[in-house]
Amino acid sequence: MKFPTIGKCALTALICTAAFGVNAQTLSSNGTGTNNGFYYTFWKDSGNATMTLGAGGRYTSQWTNNTNNWVGGKGWNPGTSSRVVSYSGNYGVSNSQNSYLAFYGWTKSPLIEYYVIESYGSYNPASCSGGTDYGSFQSDGATYNVRRCQRVNQPSIEGNSSTFYQYFSVRNPKKGFGNISGTITFANHASFWASKGLNLGNHDYQVLATEGYQSSGTSDITVSSGTTPTSSTPNVSSATVSSVRSSTPNTNTGGIVVRARGVAGSEHINLNVGGATVASWTLTTSLQNYTYSGTASGDIQVQYDNDATGRDVIVDYIQVNGETRQAEDMDYNTGVYGNGSCGGGSNSETMHCNGVIGFGYTYDCFSGNCNGSGGTSSNGNTGGTSSSGNNNNCSGYVGITFDDGPNSNTTALVNLLKQHSLTPVTWFNQGNNVGNNASLIALERSVGEVHNHSFTHSHMTSWTLAQVLDELTRTNQAIQNAGAPKPTLFRPPYGEVNSTIQQAAQQAGLRVVTWDVDSQDWNNASASAIVNAVNQLQNGQVILMHDGSYTNTNAAIAQIASTLRNKGLCPGRIDPNTGRAVAPNGGTTTSASSSSRSSTPVVVSSSRASSSVSNNGACQCNWWGTRYPICTATASGWGWENNKSCITTSTCNSQGTGGGGVVCS
Repeated sequence: MKFPTIGKCALTALICTAAFGVNAQTLSSNGTGTNNGFYYTFWKDSGNATMTLGAGGRYTSQWTNNTNNWVGGKGWNPGTSSRVVSYSGNYGVSNSQNSYLAFYGWTKSPLIEYYVIESYGSYNPASCSGGTDYGSFQSDGATYNVRRCQRVNQPSIEGNSSTFYQYFSVRNPKKGFGNISGTITFANHASFWASKGLNLGNHDYQVLATEGYQSSGTSDITVSSGTTPTSSTPNVSSATVSSVRSSTPNTNTGGIVVRARGVAGSEHINLNVGGATVASWTLTTSLQNYTYSGTASGDIQVQYDNDATGRDVIVDYIQVNGETRQAEDMDYNTGVYGNGSCGGGSNSETMHCNGVIGFGYTYDCFSGNCNGSGGTSSNGNTGGTSSSGNNNNCSGYVGITFDDGPNSNTTALVNLLKQHSLTPVTWFNQGNNVGNNASLIALERSVGEVHNHSFTHSHMTSWTLAQVLDELTRTNQAIQNAGAPKPTLFRPPYGEVNSTIQQAAQQAGLRVVTWDVDSQDWNNASASAIVNAVNQLQNGQVILMHDGSYTNTNAAIAQIASTLRNKGLCPGRIDPNTGRAVAPNGGTTTSASSSSRSSTPVVVSSSRASSSVSNNGACQCNWWGTRYPICTATASGWGWENNKSCITTSTCNSQGTGGGGVVCS
């Protein structure tokens, strides 16, 4: 059989290896691992297929007709739904050969095998019998047709006899053969799938793969990773920051420095800001400063992603917002080995396993003395006028929350929040809206945290436990598919709560959070009335507002920020252990990736201190760890008095084991 050439590389493994250099590795038997900062996988069931690993994200492959089935490629482990993949090289097949080139990966819980097919030969991989078509969508200049298939008792990453679904997005028109290049914005695929109920689970590996089945061919592919943009303003280098500061308030104008080293010298780390990867480096064995000069804003994570025997990462510190944050001072480290498992420790500069260290938000001020960069940024705490972060002028913190997004209003609302330094905020999102607007999740995360507000915004008090749990689980999954951490907070639609909803939330790893003050924006309250409601807030309390077609909410943002500053109150995050607003880096979990920590709500008995809504010493109801006023005019159940949710005594005392009861100060 005569094969096409792969660029300048001849088709023998020996010559290809020579072209790559003496350190190139040619695989002829099944295996996985890391190579030059990238994860690789190679699998075949028979025959003489081979794959040679080159520099960076490059690999070549060749196979002949005596190979039944093979697949291999380079990419990442773990994968992510927010990755933007770029690829280029040569795809040496024809329409007569059964092969494909695709972004390919697996998730667990649920077990899913997924494909974004860029090109294929004689057989469309989505042409499975008994499959279901889910329509099409536009991405990266093409139409992608979506289909789900099922495999029964077939090999998977969990064993040789698994039953699982396959998700396909097939490019139309497909890419040609020979020289080839392209970009895949995977978030668009994950979001469309989720909107059709095709949810992904916890990511295992994802690679830019070549596959062949009873065919012959070659490939020479180089893959690299970008990120889904968090807004319409791209990340810019330090050389151009000054030109965008006036139009991009609340950006990270000072950049971020990561000081780190590797034990072996080949360790690879990513800098993630606001849920997106903004920089990547391969470490040396000596401590070096790795500098990101862009303007991304949000929660900061340093991620280690190519763990192998003999490799460890040492992160000394990062510098951001005019201060130094030591890794050993950070509570959130999923890469440290402790208590017998990866992620079992904290407060360490060492990462023994793939994982992340969370360093808080770009606008946090852990030291209480932050000057940012140049003193002109409106984010963080420069000059003592910002209402965000750990400002010395903050006498307390309140929870600024917005329900029902993301939607067509979200971008405008985020811009207003940045403009007036009213951050961080908490978003309680509907799962169906997330599926339709997944690209807005990163934008929301640039100013706060994303949590659960149910999938369909239904009245659920008459539902069964299974129905409620499904509603919450689907929403969690949609949010995770869009690139955010798993939520830890749940705001029930209409503030309606009963023991079934509480139990479902607990099983889903969520704490129920309602509100202390209702802005009434949903009831056409004027901007001044919304501001007056904000003026009622006290330290630790939470206000209900909405992201939607309530234009008066947007109009009130500037005055809300001013009112809170005048009261000495600053926006905070909601602590999932208490339900109260705390400093952005405070509470019982750190601000860095707090929503990806253990999400089991803390349930306290009536004899323990719990989240408390000030009630001037009167009796209150400890409802599964959160205190609410006792109703005085409502006969039974839950009520609404003095612009707050309240609970009658009989209902409060009916929670049962694990709940609470009436407590009196």
